[in-house]
Amino acid sequence: MRDFLGRLAARRRFGVRPGLGTMRALCAALGNPERELAAIHVAGTNGKGSVTAICEAALRTMGLRVGRYTSPHLVRVNERFVLDGREATDTELAGALDEVEAACAREGLEPTFFEALTACAFVLFRRAGVRLAVLEVGMGGRWDATNVIEAPLASVITHVALDHCAVLGETLEAIAGEKAGIVKAGRPVVVGAMDARARATIAARAAELGAPFHDAAEEIRVAVSRRTIHGQTLRCESPLGAYPAALTRLAGTYQVENAATALCALERLGEQGLPVPPKAFAEALRTVSWPGRCQLISESPPTFLDGGHNPDALRALREALKSMHIRRRVALVCGFCADKAVGEALREIAPLVSAAWAVPLTNPRGLAPEALAAELAAAGIAAAIAMPSVEEGVEAATAWAEDNQGTVLICGSLFLVGEVLALREGLGAIDPSEALRAP
Repeated sequence: MRDFLGRLAARRRFGVRPGLGTMRALCAALGNPERELAAIHVAGTNGKGSVTAICEAALRTMGLRVGRYTSPHLVRVNERFVLDGREATDTELAGALDEVEAACAREGLEPTFFEALTACAFVLFRRAGVRLAVLEVGMGGRWDATNVIEAPLASVITHVALDHCAVLGETLEAIAGEKAGIVKAGRPVVVGAMDARARATIAARAAELGAPFHDAAEEIRVAVSRRTIHGQTLRCESPLGAYPAALTRLAGTYQVENAATALCALERLGEQGLPVPPKAFAEALRTVSWPGRCQLISESPPTFLDGGHNPDALRALREALKSMHIRRRVALVCGFCADKAVGEALREIAPLVSAAWAVPLTNPRGLAPEALAAELAAAGIAAAIAMPSVEEGVEAATAWAEDNQGTVLICGSLFLVGEVLALREGLGAIDPSEALRAP
C-alpha cells in the first residue's frame, strides 16, 4: 500500500487542469470502462456526499450490485471506493492503479491526481462486475474528471454556495453554471434546495439541453416527527405516494433537504425501469452512515464532528444544533484552511459558542492556530485559545464541557475531521489530505 500511495501522491505535481481531454484519452486507453456504468452523478457545494451515500444505500438495499465513488477521503484513500457496501482493499486499489499506469505508459498520458483516482474507480467497478454506481463530483462539475459519464441515469445538483471561488467563480450564478456542466442532453436533472439564482442557472441549462428538470423542494415533502442528538425520524411523501417513517442517524435540519434530493433522484430511476420500493428507501435512511457530518462521536459530554467549512455549511450546522436544543455552552474546536472565508463562517456559529480552541491542520494550506484564534475573537468569541495540536484542543474542550455541562463541537476542514477520526481509531494524527503521505 505504501508503494500505491507514493505513486498516486506523485501525480499531485500535475495540479488541477481544466478540460476533459486527458481523462477521455485515459478512459479510451482503458477500454472506456465508464461506458459500462449506469450512474447517478452528483454535484453541489454542500450535501452532495450525503445524497450520494443515501442513493447508494437505497440501491444496495434493493439487492443490486452497486459502486460508490466519493471524495475526499477522511482517513484512508480506500474510503473513496465502495463496492457492494465495502471499501476497496489495498490489493484491489494497487491492481487498479497498475492498470491505469500501464495505459498511461502506452499512450504517453500524464493524468492528474484526481484523474488517476477516477480512472481507478472505473477500473475497480469493471473488475468487480459492478455496472451500477453513484458518483460524486470532486469539484465543480464541467471539467471534473467524473464528467466523462455521457448518459447518467440522473444528474443531481445539491445546495450551491460560495466555495472554491478562485476556481469556480465569485458569484452563485457562476458556480451554479460550473455545477450545471454535468447536465446531459435529454437526461433528468434533479436540484436540491438552493438560492433562486443558482436554481435559475441550472434550470436554464436543462432547458437548453432538453433535460427534464425536477426540483426536490417542490416535489418531495419530508416531515420530521422526532429529533434528538442521535438522529431524526423522517417521513417522506412524493407525487408517487408515501414512504414509511425511518429513524436516520443523519442528524441536522439540512439532512432533511438531502433526503428529499436523494429520493427525487431515485424516483427518476423508476421512470427508466428501475423503481425503488418505498421500503428500500426507508431502510436506506435507517442504515446510511456519512461520517463527519454533524456526527455524534461521544455522548458524555455530547461531542459532534462536522466538516462544515464555508458560511452556508456553518449556518446549517448552527440550525442543526439548535433543532436538537443545543443553544449555548458550546465548546468549539476548529481548524480551517487559510483559503476559506474563515471569518464569515465563524460568525455563523459564534452565537452558540462559549469557548473555543484553535488547532493546526497537518496540511500546508492550514491556517495557523494563532491566526485562527484572532479570527475567532473578531467573530465575537472572546475566549479563544491557540493550541499546539488537535489532540490537546479536543482534550481541553472536553474538560471545559464536562465542567460546564456543555457540548463539544469539532468543525472546520475535512482534514480536521480526518485527524479526529484517526485519533479515535488509535492511528495517530495521520495526514488524510490528498498528499497521501502513508502513515
